[in-house]
Amino acid sequence: MLGFAATSCYSQQESPADAGFLSAIANGRPVVELRPRYNWLDESSSADKAEGGTMRTVVGWVTAPYYGVRFRVEVMNASHFGSDNFNDDPSNIGTSPYPLLPDPRYTGMNEAYAEYSNESGFRMKLGRQVVRFDNQRWVSDNDFRQIPQLFEGASLSYDGLERIGLEAGYYTKVRNTSGDTSDLRLTTLRAAWNPLEGHSIAAYAVLHDQAANGAFIGFQDNSYRVTGAKAEGAGHYEGIDVPYIAEYAQQRPYAGGDSRIDANYWRLGAGLSTQRWTARYDYEVKGSNGGQFGVEMPLTDFYRYNGWTLSFFNTPRQGLRDQWLTFRWAIIEPLTFYGEAHRFRSDFGGLGFGSENDAGLTWSMMEGLDLRLQYARYDPGSGTANPAIRKTWLTLTYTY
Repeated sequence: MLGFAATSCYSQQESPADAGFLSAIANGRPVVELRPRYNWLDESSSADKAEGGTMRTVVGWVTAPYYGVRFRVEVMNASHFGSDNFNDDPSNIGTSPYPLLPDPRYTGMNEAYAEYSNESGFRMKLGRQVVRFDNQRWVSDNDFRQIPQLFEGASLSYDGLERIGLEAGYYTKVRNTSGDTSDLRLTTLRAAWNPLEGHSIAAYAVLHDQAANGAFIGFQDNSYRVTGAKAEGAGHYEGIDVPYIAEYAQQRPYAGGDSRIDANYWRLGAGLSTQRWTARYDYEVKGSNGGQFGVEMPLTDFYRYNGWTLSFFNTPRQGLRDQWLTFRWAIIEPLTFYGEAHRFRSDFGGLGFGSENDAGLTWSMMEGLDLRLQYARYDPGSGTANPAIRKTWLTLTYTY
């Protein structure tokens, strides 16, 4: 019916280009995502436990190529269902009896961009878009939240050179996971070289000009720049992969940022992996400059790193050392277990920041439909005033 409607509206005055564009729309595909989640939260600093349902609904359309250009437009709604016994507003942390569940109601435009690509390996995207920069340590969509973080601007990539990949992005607005849009100037640069198959060496830079960027550390201007390098890959031995990572970066003030923004980041990790299971150990340091400032990552994927309870949404000024074990086990074909065990200390002062254990079970019910049960437990150490936290989530995700 859609194809008939598109072709039946042609007139003799329409050009072939006009007809081609309408055909690109008609020959596109729908985008649908439905993600209900039920949340249970218990924090020792809150009088009551939080409980309630949140829902993400995304619908949209992606056109077929038109002179090499695809267009994508989405609208989304974030809503609540069932019990509503939780606080979804960070400004009410001091007054609400409930722990924070930062998934407010929202209706509006989601992704909306034009994307061009050609056979030479060049790709360009212009508009409101998801940005998952490298391993998402510095810039991400933070997709666990019901409202994903999006950026408005342009991104370029080129992989037409043998064993070399180049990326650049420039963005002028960000919609955060509360649904608020604000101005910024964000530049991302990355160059990667693959010396051997399965191995990569990359250099990158992130220039983030935004005085109030979500890092609640008391500085007048939190703008920063990051320059770093990362080696990552996996060796292979008799059916077993040996993944590894080594990364180092420096964070410094940028565009008027506070002079105390001066700390380093590094991470080392390695493990063993097969199709059925993975076991690995990682050690990450978000450094401190003598206890004045700890490396901040306000655009990161907060649920991918440092535990699922978000106990370290802001890095303490003493920095953060996180050593963790990861284990994945494909129990049977549709069921996969995933777990992390973290131990936290400060980078400066030798303070004990506690421990966190996270576990999840995913049931892949059919293509595009997953059910996931997750549990996270954080117990603070003697060096922090953080509360004890217990969180449980049950999430059903359908994508088409």
